[in-house]
Amino acid sequence: MSSQTANPFRRRTVLLLIAAGLLLTVGYLLVSGYGERVDRQRSTVPSATSRFATGFRGLSDLIEKTGGTVTLSGDSVARPDSGLMILTPNLRTTDDELKAALDEAAGETAPALIVLPKWATRPQKLRPTREERIAPVPPRVLARMLGPVAKVEVRVTEKGKLNYPTSLDLRPFAAQEQLQSIDGDKLYPLITAPDGSAVLAEVPGKHIYILADPDLLNNLGLADRRNAFAAIALITELDPDNPGTVVFDTMLPYGAGGRNLVQLMFEPPFLGVTLALLAAALLAGIATWSRFGPPRREPRAMAFGKRALIENIVGLARRAGRVREGGDAYADTIRDWAARRLALPRTLQGEALDAHLDALRTDTPYAATTDRVRNAKTEAELLHAAQKLDDWRKEVKA
Repeated sequence: MSSQTANPFRRRTVLLLIAAGLLLTVGYLLVSGYGERVDRQRSTVPSATSRFATGFRGLSDLIEKTGGTVTLSGDSVARPDSGLMILTPNLRTTDDELKAALDEAAGETAPALIVLPKWATRPQKLRPTREERIAPVPPRVLARMLGPVAKVEVRVTEKGKLNYPTSLDLRPFAAQEQLQSIDGDKLYPLITAPDGSAVLAEVPGKHIYILADPDLLNNLGLADRRNAFAAIALITELDPDNPGTVVFDTMLPYGAGGRNLVQLMFEPPFLGVTLALLAAALLAGIATWSRFGPPRREPRAMAFGKRALIENIVGLARRAGRVREGGDAYADTIRDWAARRLALPRTLQGEALDAHLDALRTDTPYAATTDRVRNAKTEAELLHAAQKLDDWRKEVKA
């Protein structure tokens, strides 16, 4: 059986199959480990990375392009100690989750801005990169969500001119459609709707601000240039000690999302261990590929045939150190064999037979070659002389 028949695959084909298998395995691990996180960030939940109308990607880019610093924080331990914390709860956020997010704010004196949700949305079926409104968020849901912060009443009023009963240097916002506002006894209004309810309010003594209408800061609102300028002024005035430094909380829109085993493999501090194991596996594969070839069958302990028998005899003679003594026997064997094949008279024996054979016209001299065989001192000399004597035999057709 030839080598091509024994191995139906080329080496390049095998390498391509192995590489494709490794890539598909890594892809499966990444999708299984990070798929949920990607799905959350692609949803219409208002967040700092959402490009939908109700998202805040525009605000994040605006702050960075005007010289500010934006940090996305999903871990209270690694959260910066300063900067305006922006919380973007959604329809599913509970009051306990909002309270926990406020307790894990950037610092004891760092301000926090709560931007309330306004609309329940979903991606459009024909244009999934855009969203459509389903219904406004019920006021009772927002009031219950703000329970740990302040007791408020949520109102919805018609679009009108906003008022600014505060000493803060704020720039006017352009209201979008209907206004969402809150009213409560323990709130200090900074921006008010025409009916006097607060669109932006401060909870005194807690460094907490509540923006009731998100359409002033989300992507839809920042499409108006006036709101873009007003947003930068608002961010600066709410945290004058660190103007332009903003920390977006991602735990409320995305959830804590505890890391699984796959994420631990591909994220610090265990990323180095994963890379080391992959490098070791690659080196082991290279070593295995270069060390081993096609499989070979083990030879029989006792081979069959005359050739194996002769090899065994030679091996035994070599071990006994008597290979050189075989020269005389080999020369006699060739001489007798030639005499029989040439049908020489039986009366020719010994030196007479040697003289007759030497008299034959051949390119290889018989007598000199026979003497070399009989007088060889090493195994190599004996082998060379024996090959010459065999050449003479072929010349005389013996």
